[in-house]
Amino acid sequence: MALAAARRDETFGTRVTYSPKVFIPLTFLCNDTCGYCTFAQPPARVDTLFLEPEDVLKIAREGARKGCH
Repeated sequence: MALAAARRDETFGTRVTYSPKVFIPLTFLCNDTCGYCTFAQPPARVDTLFLEPEDVLKIAREGARKGCH
């Protein structure tokens, strides 16, 4: 494992980057069963099926304040 880490660092460096984006899930429901989306829930486990427009704007504005887009 150490050898693999050393090769990775030599080839790509040690800088960690990220994409400063805000993900806003308009619904928490999903018909798929892949498990990829960590936010998806079955209907019986959510308080509301969709985000309210005010909640969408609140998330977007908070992200913008933190430098996301």
